Amino acid sequence: MTDEDDFGRPLPNTSPLFNSLTADLVLSSSNSYHFRVHRAILCEASPIFFAALVNLPPLNSSDPPPVQDLAEDGDTVSILLQYIYPMPNPHVTSLATLRLALSAAQRYEITSAIDGLRSSLVTSTFLESDPLGVYAIACELGLTEEAKIASRATLAFDILATSLDTPCLENLTAKDFLRLVRLHQTRSEGAIAAIDCMAPMPHDCCGYTSASPMPEEFSESSHSGSSSHSRSRGHQHHGSGSSPYVRWFATWKAAAIPELKARPRSNVIFDPSFLLSHVKRASRHCAECPPTFMASATQAWLTVLKERVDSLPDTI
Repeated sequence: MTDEDDFGRPLPNTSPLFNSLTADLVLSSSNSYHFRVHRAILCEASPIFFAALVNLPPLNSSDPPPVQDLAEDGDTVSILLQYIYPMPNPHVTSLATLRLALSAAQRYEITSAIDGLRSSLVTSTFLESDPLGVYAIACELGLTEEAKIASRATLAFDILATSLDTPCLENLTAKDFLRLVRLHQTRSEGAIAAIDCMAPMPHDCCGYTSASPMPEEFSESSHSGSSSHSRSRGHQHHGSGSSPYVRWFATWKAAAIPELKARPRSNVIFDPSFLLSHVKRASRHCAECPPTFMASATQAWLTVLKERVDSLPDTI
């Protein structure tokens, strides 16, 4: 059968999910999709629908249901109705679609849809693929907790490298973006300070104990055999203002600082593969670097350092 509105006009594109024969209302989306629904269910779910529909006259069995035009598109209306009706919640796979649906849910004050879509917004799928997009939506719609969760997820990305053509920037105010930039900068500075201020490594296997940093490419051939041997053991030249030197730690720190400036989290710089790449590089010059790294004292020292970085504020 062909559905018709109350003026006898045909209703194409009727939703298969919402095409009840007992419907007493047809919702028409902005792109002409139609949903045969029940006024009583809409009125219970939304005070806005209640105010709009409560005074409509009862529907006679021989009359077609009246059509209520909506400003939202068909996907948005379908998502809202799936939260209103007793059926499984919709699976929204697009942040753009979720933004429109959540905004509409707030506008119609549909609590079930608001709660469900807020939870969907901060799922790992969206936070890992587009945390800045999640942050922009949360800020735009006044979702404070979701904005904090998203701001933490952005730490895994270099936000200053974000393209100016990124769609979510159109809905993100300068103030909210600046709050995010300051979070990244403050946490980056704190993480670098934690590394700089941490007590020296428990070993000085490379033997360079000058207060000033040892050059990256320390030339062993420039020293006599006895001098090289004493430096490799590293315990004969301590003086005032001197500090232990561990080659793998020095190169690790040099690589960790730019990483923290871009992505101020501990995940990358304390990843075993990241650490071991510097140990392997250092082992070409110092045979004691690998066992120094594996020593329980060193591992405990690194654990404390990571905990200090992780303890820094990580949300706006």
